[in-house]
Amino acid sequence: MDHSAPNPYQPPTSLEPMADSERAYDGSASRMSRFWAAMIDGVLAIIIIVPLQYFAGVYRDFPKVSEPPFPQSLLWGLAGFAITLVLHGTFLARSAQTIGKKTLGIQIVNASDGKRAAFGTIVVRRLLPMSVVALIPYVGGVLGIVNVLFIFRKDRRCVHDHIAGTRVVKLDRSE
Repeated sequence: MDHSAPNPYQPPTSLEPMADSERAYDGSASRMSRFWAAMIDGVLAIIIIVPLQYFAGVYRDFPKVSEPPFPQSLLWGLAGFAITLVLHGTFLARSAQTIGKKTLGIQIVNASDGKRAAFGTIVVRRLLPMSVVALIPYVGGVLGIVNVLFIFRKDRRCVHDHIAGTRVVKLDRSE
């Protein structure tokens, strides 16, 4: 074991914030801009899916909550994926942005070359794997949390970014 390597879990040696000139800016979107973009996208999805679920009787036994049978979870997972494509498909195809990302001025790009990520890459390699993982009973939710917690790493990339070979960057508004 190499004890000379820096410990990534070691607390900072100073409580003084870094000066802007000391920060290595790589164009990555801030964690907060990604968070708020995801919140905007999530609220839009909720506005659509909750009324659908209400009229389908999902909340019939409310407040008694139980794990729905897997076929029902699969159906709602597919519905959620379809709603995501309907809501954001045009934006993803044209600018590699969801509505939230467009609002916050951030964009999905290829990690390798910084070019706008292709629609197929975003849908098949970025959205679909995490949508499938979310359907796994009992562990899907935990894996979803692990996915987003990866944003606290130095590269600010979630698991879905690593799977798709993407990252999210702040757009230069002057362009």
